[in-house]
Amino acid sequence: MGFLDPGALIFFALIPLLALAYLVKERPRTVTVSSVIGFYALRGLRSERPWGWPRFDWLFLIELLILSLAVLAMASPYLIRKHTPVAVVMDNSAVMQVREPAGTRLQQERERLLAALPAGNDVAVSLFFTAPAPHPAATAVTVAQARTAIEQAAATDAPDDGAAVARLLSGLNASRRFAQILYAGVRPLGAPLPADVRTLTVGAPAPNFALGSFIVSGGQGFGAQRLQAQVSVANFSPAERNLQVELFGDDKPIAHASVHLVSREVGSVTFPALERAAVYRAQLSPADAFALDNVAYATSAAGESLHLLFVSPTPADAQGLAGLPGISVQTVAPQDYSPANSKADLIVFEYAVPKELPGANALLVMPPPGDPVFDLRDVGGATTQITSWRTPDPLTDGVNFRLLALRQAQSFAPHTWLAPVVTSNLGGLILAGSHEGHRYVAMGINPFPYLGSRNLPMSILTLNILGYLSGFGAVEQGYRTGRPWVVPAGITSITAPGGATFTVKPGALFSGDGRQGIYRLTGAGGAVRLRAVNLDDFTASDLEEEPPLKVDWTASGAPVPDFSEHVTLTSWLLAALLALAACEALVIYRRRRGGLQLAS
Repeated sequence: MGFLDPGALIFFALIPLLALAYLVKERPRTVTVSSVIGFYALRGLRSERPWGWPRFDWLFLIELLILSLAVLAMASPYLIRKHTPVAVVMDNSAVMQVREPAGTRLQQERERLLAALPAGNDVAVSLFFTAPAPHPAATAVTVAQARTAIEQAAATDAPDDGAAVARLLSGLNASRRFAQILYAGVRPLGAPLPADVRTLTVGAPAPNFALGSFIVSGGQGFGAQRLQAQVSVANFSPAERNLQVELFGDDKPIAHASVHLVSREVGSVTFPALERAAVYRAQLSPADAFALDNVAYATSAAGESLHLLFVSPTPADAQGLAGLPGISVQTVAPQDYSPANSKADLIVFEYAVPKELPGANALLVMPPPGDPVFDLRDVGGATTQITSWRTPDPLTDGVNFRLLALRQAQSFAPHTWLAPVVTSNLGGLILAGSHEGHRYVAMGINPFPYLGSRNLPMSILTLNILGYLSGFGAVEQGYRTGRPWVVPAGITSITAPGGATFTVKPGALFSGDGRQGIYRLTGAGGAVRLRAVNLDDFTASDLEEEPPLKVDWTASGAPVPDFSEHVTLTSWLLAALLALAACEALVIYRRRRGGLQLAS
């Protein structure tokens, strides 16, 4: 024990002054008088002999303690308590679900961590999880609380980021805030390790078969009755194998395929003609120790009705689109369009432009010049012919531009973020690009009304553009566990596969609870959209090779700091002082209520 300001102890010299005050203070006596006149005589007696032997009572003892506590509080006493901070980094990534003869990897990790935790009341544990991104789970808790948190930890469906985990370990070591760092996981740490770092490696190399990307798209383009699916498959085993992939649509078997892969080969399976379904599930066999990557989910915008909003002064131009399967069309006049009240999956602006960027992918058909939102500038002159087009490109795929007739075409000057896809003799005829998370296409020719086979080149171009804007044929590999995605326009809540419901805002990032499966996206009007999220990570599925984490231990040679801490007692002293002051006030109050007794 010590004092931060020992000079304040000099105020203990005030104690004799307190005793002196009791020597000279009035000593009250109880006197019974027959009339009030005696009361005045009693007041005269009060001036008699102020000196004499002191008569200390409980009030004096209370004031003595109050004075002593005040002096001690000014001296700031403290206790030196040994403090042992420990950091525990626990791997909770998807690979901890792998089953082994001794149980899952997560169970083995728990047992080893619980046995390695140091004991003692002076130990403060800070627990960190690695997936989907390194984050703290508990800070400076007791050993008992840390054991409870470790026992309740669950493995996510998301892989971890090895580089981020290495940065976490390096930062913990460089901070010099922990006497010991415990790391438990499937990845070994590169040697040499600092003396205060201990690693607990779990799991053994194991063969594994895995599904990767699973995409369902339009088989014959936008609006096709049948769809096609493509599934990537990997064989992470030392021998060649025949693997079976069975496809389910709304939990009903609809297709089956076999693929032969040599050791460590990645292949793909294509299902060219699928019936429409809301949810597709691919199942891989034979089963193995890692069940999570033996199943994958997919949805398709073609599996549900696509809502298209047609904003035009000539709504009759949208009639041909209503005949396409899997699409619903709503027409509205430009003066009646409002971004706040017009929710759609795809918006077509014909001879019109919005006053602000719409909250959905949009097609601009022959937009009027001078709009402040897209800043599309016309090139003067008459567009007479198409000179070039970008290929390969989802917009130009299968289009014979030599047979494409131009009707009142206009060309655009170079744009800041819309790139030319089709070029005329004057400039860009069709521009495409992404901005603030949405896709946009601007056309200097009018493909509407949609005439189908009566104008085949223009119809194919129209379907390509609508397919590009609605997500058909997209090159992205879907949504992956642990990776946030943007909440679509009009969505107010999302229900995860585990049943948890999250309130969301359109345009915000959402990662959910990290589970693999089907997410239900609910709009303000109760409409539900489905989104598939998969592991889709062959690096995590490769259980035969676990490369060590390369951690920068730059602070490993620094001196070990003293983790003892000073626990001040000032707050406790002040609390006791206030309690005694309250007791003193109560004693004084009761004495005054007693007063003098007068007899008649």
